[in-house]
Amino acid sequence: MKIRTWIDFFLYSNLFISLCAAAITIETYLLIYSEINWMYVSFTFFSTLVFYDFPSLFFAKEAFSSEESERHSWINENKKVLGIFLALGLIGVASTIFFFPFKFILSFIPTATVAFAYFFPQTHLRSIAGLKAGVIAFVWTAVTCIYPLLLHALPRHDLDILFYGYHGLLMAQRFFFILPLCIIFNVRDMEADKTAGVRTLPLAYGIKATKIICLVSLFLFTAFLRFLFGKIEIALIISAIVAAIFILRTSKSSSEYFYSLWIDGMILLQAGLVEVAVRL
Repeated sequence: MKIRTWIDFFLYSNLFISLCAAAITIETYLLIYSEINWMYVSFTFFSTLVFYDFPSLFFAKEAFSSEESERHSWINENKKVLGIFLALGLIGVASTIFFFPFKFILSFIPTATVAFAYFFPQTHLRSIAGLKAGVIAFVWTAVTCIYPLLLHALPRHDLDILFYGYHGLLMAQRFFFILPLCIIFNVRDMEADKTAGVRTLPLAYGIKATKIICLVSLFLFTAFLRFLFGKIEIALIISAIVAAIFILRTSKSSSEYFYSLWIDGMILLQAGLVEVAVRL
């Protein structure tokens, strides 16, 4: 029982997904053969904690599958814990962001606005079909890939480096890998999304069609890999294959652990495989 309690704490407090975000940010630095900016990696961890704990605290009823779900029950019983982690996340963001150039800080405003605007019903963003997964995938791509590349480019005063050669491919790879993981989460949230009036792909087209869309996205991910394949590309392909297997196994009856540990865990898996490939 104690082990399960700690797993629940790690998953539902959003420490695990924040760790995943930090890991795949490190992957970005490895893929561009750059020294890892640990201050930015720390910022990624704390900002992800804020991004996930905020809706958990204030929009849990709309965000998760049902009030009877394991995650929702844990949130109801541990709101003080989430509040503490949200506060720590905000402190962490404030403590790290001022180590970056002012122009770089300003560049976060559009992404942060989009990220948080989605949760407010007054914006009506939730009524646009398929936007839920797209918004989350965009934010993940921006925070874990685009901004590290931008930070890498600023000392050179050459923003063209963002879209130069492999960097452009890397951004496309990140988006098309994260997108299906976000889309398949909508299967878990079908009942909550239906109640909240959120038009997601599973609700609009069904679970089978949703899985096909996810597999197409993973195929596009592999299509943006560099040729000829080396160790890193093989590692990335393996991560896509494993992600596809879990997506195909997804159903409305899949447990909360299946989504929060295994689906989200695909991010950590890819980062780990790339780490191994780089070190070989």
